[in-house]
Amino acid sequence: MECVCFTLIVDDIVLPHGETVMEVLGGGGPQTLFGYQLVTNQKAVVGLSAGIGPDLPKRCKDWLESLGVDTSGLVPYKRPTPRAWQVFEEWGRRTQIWRGRDDPCDELYDMLRPKYDIMPPHFQRSCNYHLGIHPLHPPLRLMRQLRQAARANGGVLSIEPYTAAEEAARPDQVSILLAHCDIFSPNEAEAESIVGPGHPEELAQRLLALSPPGGADLVVVRCGPEGVLVARRRASGEPPQGQKPQQELCACAPWRKDELTTAVEAGKLEGQGAREVVEAYRVPAVADTAVVDVTGCGNAFCGAFLAALYRGGGGVSVKDGATSGYANDTGSLISASSSASGAESSASRAEFDAGSNWNQNAKQNPRPTWVQTGDLQLAGAWGCVAASFMAEERGVPMTRVVDLQDRANARLKALLPRIDRVKLQWAANRAATCQVVAAMPLERGCPRTCGPSIRPMSFVALRPSVKAGGRYVKMRF
Repeated sequence: MECVCFTLIVDDIVLPHGETVMEVLGGGGPQTLFGYQLVTNQKAVVGLSAGIGPDLPKRCKDWLESLGVDTSGLVPYKRPTPRAWQVFEEWGRRTQIWRGRDDPCDELYDMLRPKYDIMPPHFQRSCNYHLGIHPLHPPLRLMRQLRQAARANGGVLSIEPYTAAEEAARPDQVSILLAHCDIFSPNEAEAESIVGPGHPEELAQRLLALSPPGGADLVVVRCGPEGVLVARRRASGEPPQGQKPQQELCACAPWRKDELTTAVEAGKLEGQGAREVVEAYRVPAVADTAVVDVTGCGNAFCGAFLAALYRGGGGVSVKDGATSGYANDTGSLISASSSASGAESSASRAEFDAGSNWNQNAKQNPRPTWVQTGDLQLAGAWGCVAASFMAEERGVPMTRVVDLQDRANARLKALLPRIDRVKLQWAANRAATCQVVAAMPLERGCPRTCGPSIRPMSFVALRPSVKAGGRYVKMRF
């Protein structure tokens, strides 16, 4: 198994002018797998882990099977399949409203993200995983399990927020989140809600500065029609092959979680240890994309980005497993650019302590080399190509992936020359970053006035609140 994704929701879409598109396959998992299989030309073995009810439309399951998705990870429930309205405003906001009579409830959330222990054995041995999380309430236990399994099989855990943070994240919360993943990909609004307002370059730099040694070294800030900013922290301090060093970022010496809060409050958390190089690029969106529905574009990007980085960086050789898109049209680019083949939802210090074994597991199963050697430009471009196909459809694309290859490669070739190298201007260390994040207001709404490049998702939901004694309270995201 090369990649496993999570969550299936049947979407009923309401567009700004009132048009409705009913019974659309969504939920993050299918869109991510579309992006992954677009890159591999449907040659990869991928799986979906999600709960479904007896009412799952046949055409939804048929679409998954037509994409080559292993559906043995779909867990049958007696209750209906998760279903929601997706209501779009003219200026970009999307509001999600659950349609089930008793939703949201604990059983719904169990369906959206099944536990690791109930996944089929071969799903538990996947090379890569991609997971959607709430930035303030990440499932740390599941993330530790997935990352340990991925590392044991030469892969990584990629995560993305499915909503912005509704209140300011503490620096230690951000660091704990980033300590449990390898790739972190928020959109611009989500990143601002986590580390404060700023340009994409600043957002990526802050996130990398807050990521402890062994945590996420690769950050992607998705900016809608403005494309993406991809940034990678290179632990060796050496620039990519044939490239000049980038702006340096001070990295904290061995992670000292027991002193973090005190240091943040005292403003004494200084950058120490080896200096690390940041490699960054601005990848534009595909020109002339005929946008119809942006639902799932971020998911599709993440899937394609992961697949291109994994296969192009040596996780799977082009010769042994690559697709026609790789082997025929962009194989020369790859060879030139790749030098080597409930309670746990609270990101608390106590939970981080309980998961300290993760650090030992990380040493036993170190990060695969392809994370550092994979071509960021090519991966970012593939992500934008996948997002463009998703944006041109109402729901998941119905055209077969194999029939999209010529158009995909044409878009890729047109996009690659437009990628710009970025020199990160904001020379940050952990102390400066923690001061920025700690100075953010405790409560806020949208991170800033939403411009055309920001498409925040807002939905009304009921979630258990610690302050409310565990009762479900109404919150707006």
